[in-house]
Amino acid sequence: MHKRYALTILALIGLVASTLACNAPPPPNPDLPPTETTDAPPTSPPQETTPPPTETPPPATPTPTKHPPTETPTLTPTPTEQPPPTEAVSTGPLDFPVPAMLDNWQTLTDGKHEATIILHILGGAPPYTIYHDQNLVTTTWETAPAVIFQAQGCSALVHSITVESADGQSLKHDYWIPVPWCGD
Repeated sequence: MHKRYALTILALIGLVASTLACNAPPPPNPDLPPTETTDAPPTSPPQETTPPPTETPPPATPTPTKHPPTETPTLTPTPTEQPPPTEAVSTGPLDFPVPAMLDNWQTLTDGKHEATIILHILGGAPPYTIYHDQNLVTTTWETAPAVIFQAQGCSALVHSITVESADGQSLKHDYWIPVPWCGD
């Protein structure tokens, strides 16, 4: 039994030795120059390179066809203001506070001044058409448009502002504002 046990161990040792021998690196060839070994990861095999593309000849000049040209769609520019609705939708009774002071002003030449009043429109339906006295100022979708006009002298500003909304409402306010560019 010991003999059989010894033979089994020798067989296992031989199996392990042959496995190691098969996986061992080959002995160095004295005819080849020595190579350096590094711990760098293995590299992939070289890839085939494709030759640079050859120039393609320019396309042939198109020949005219006897078919009528197709219609090119017309592009519309993107609006900067909100597009008009299909019908005016009222958000309630039209109103705006009566101006009590200028929101801004600056001195111009020849004793004139540029005055600015910011309206705060409530209700109605845009677009709003705004008049200062009887003069058209603007038509706008904004609910806080500026009314800019010129004035001169030191008398109070006595004018009227009319706002008309797209739903047919109209509101006029007269205002009186002391001029800020003249001292008390």
